[in-house]
Amino acid sequence: MSTTEAASPATGGGLQASPPVPLRRRLIAERWTLLAGLVPVVLMVMWAGHDGGYDADTWYWGALVVLAVLAVTLIALGKGRAPLSRTGLVALTAFAGYVAWSYLSMAWAESPGWALEGSNRTLLFLLVFGLFLILPWTPEAAIATLLVFVFGIGLIAIVMMLRFASNDHVQQLLIGGRLAAPTGYFNASVALFMINALLAIVLATRRELPSLVRGALIAIAGASLQLCVMGQSRGWLFTLPLIVLVTAVVVPERLRVAAAAVLPLAAALAPVHALLNVFQGHTGASLDRAVTSAGRTSLLICGGIFLAATMIAWGEQRAKVPTVSPAARRRLGVVVAVVALALAGGGAAAATHGDPVGFVKRQWHGFSHPATADTSGSHFATVGSGRYDFWRVSLDAVLAHPIGGLGQDNFADYYITRRRTNEEPRWTHSLEMRLLAHTGFVGFGLFALFLIAAVAAAIPALKRGGRLTRAVAAAALLPLVVWLIHGSVDWFWEMPALTAPALGFLGMAAALGGAESGSVARRLWRRRIPSAVPRAAGGLAFLAAVFVLAFPYLSVREVSVALDIRQRNPSAALRDLATAADLNPLSADPGRYAGALALETSQFTEAERRFRQAIAGEPGGWFAWLGDGLAASALGDSARAHHDFATAAAINSQEPVIKQALDAVYTKKPLTPARALQMLVTT
Repeated sequence: MSTTEAASPATGGGLQASPPVPLRRRLIAERWTLLAGLVPVVLMVMWAGHDGGYDADTWYWGALVVLAVLAVTLIALGKGRAPLSRTGLVALTAFAGYVAWSYLSMAWAESPGWALEGSNRTLLFLLVFGLFLILPWTPEAAIATLLVFVFGIGLIAIVMMLRFASNDHVQQLLIGGRLAAPTGYFNASVALFMINALLAIVLATRRELPSLVRGALIAIAGASLQLCVMGQSRGWLFTLPLIVLVTAVVVPERLRVAAAAVLPLAAALAPVHALLNVFQGHTGASLDRAVTSAGRTSLLICGGIFLAATMIAWGEQRAKVPTVSPAARRRLGVVVAVVALALAGGGAAAATHGDPVGFVKRQWHGFSHPATADTSGSHFATVGSGRYDFWRVSLDAVLAHPIGGLGQDNFADYYITRRRTNEEPRWTHSLEMRLLAHTGFVGFGLFALFLIAAVAAAIPALKRGGRLTRAVAAAALLPLVVWLIHGSVDWFWEMPALTAPALGFLGMAAALGGAESGSVARRLWRRRIPSAVPRAAGGLAFLAAVFVLAFPYLSVREVSVALDIRQRNPSAALRDLATAADLNPLSADPGRYAGALALETSQFTEAERRFRQAIAGEPGGWFAWLGDGLAASALGDSARAHHDFATAAAINSQEPVIKQALDAVYTKKPLTPARALQMLVTT
């Protein structure tokens, strides 16, 4: 059913159907839907190519852009907006409640500045979800939007392969022989390409698409899976079976999807040794040869499956597809399952070096023990992880603060005083632990309600939609599948390149479900509340969103400019950092950076003042206490320096610079700021 069809009396509690939307308004709505939907998709691709959008100065301006598009959409479409189903309305309300609770957590967070930034990131995801939810999607507009995303990420994948093949600054893409690009984090990059591979495979089954497009989708899926192997994410390897299982439950026409997956799987497994060989301790010319070999082999294979898939799609579109009996379909399903299991078994044997039982035992031992390097094989064979300790401390935080948690994004300072590792993570490395530790059971419940309601809102499209609607809605849910399952053991929330498509395309699926259900929730809303009330509330919400996003963004930009010019013009950099502090008084970053710069330029009184600003914003930040102590020591105030060093040591007892500063504070040769900063850089 089109989004412009009248509401069904059967689903609307017996209300009369509303008149159809005029053709002119419908055309305007459909065109605007495609245009407005492409804006966040382009942002997603840009974020993917720019460290996953992790940096605040990358996603802040994107949030303002999405906010503007959402506001224009609400005004421009008017009655042409998609009718929200009851479950869709519940999802939107629950997500908005979670965002409000996140902002409220600033009241009890030790670092309100971190809580504000985390809440603003959460607001970004609400804006993306809300925009996709209210757009009057048609299946054609939805599939076009998904294709833009897939081809955008696919272009990143192909460019990376070309760089491998030509040995073009590949060290920027790898860390320790593992693929870190484009997000800068191995596991996030693998999750991004896994999302793309699943979307490409499902979309490639659509006969409505041209043969060349379907062939290109299969090639992109193959390249994406190859890059997943190069990332060597153990989290991906362990969660992959569950991701595949849930995908099989969600997507329609499973046999077609499984058949379409054969070529991409073969493309990833055929060069698996060349892909894994990059990790095996190569340096210099040896690494160049390994990378070049992997890149050229992968490109050759992707070219081959592009030709093969295109020819298969061309033949399928021109041949009369015979009707397959249920018995034949079951036999075909068995054959496809056997082939898939054989390919998966080959991949597992290669990844585990033929010892899957021993591999699982090593991984479990490594889960609860510190990491130990193993560069003789693949990273899949490496054991050790800090997650066990991260989750231990997260549970401790939940028990200590069950209602509201620590405050959004306030895990780092809590962990460092309770850790049993030498790591200093900012994140819990688990979506569930993140929700509980940061926002308590209230936040966890609100977000869980949002997810349940949003998925429920998409079910009508999966059950009652036409063939194309079912396929598109299922495809739109796949990023959420990867994000939820793999993100349960990693920190993906903080990557807009992953969270935005997961929640944004979830909104698309829910919107398609609302259209299929013939919802009247929006009309019920209008009947119960005067139209002026939601308009006034919407206007106030828009102004509040602009306020909480714009000033922190301007502050982040001032910090970025200051860091760019700090070497050639430290005085101007200090002024920029002062402006940044004025724009966002809650943030400790401007004071911390300014204090370090003042230490470097021997402005010790200024350093004290700036570090005090940072301490006021983040009392649990050990570096500001150390910096303030170094400034006090340089000014001859040994007593205050001792107090600051002792405070820093109580926060971070494992930092050798703090210990040395504390031991030497009352001696004739205390640790100088220049020496301390040099030690921090080199350790």
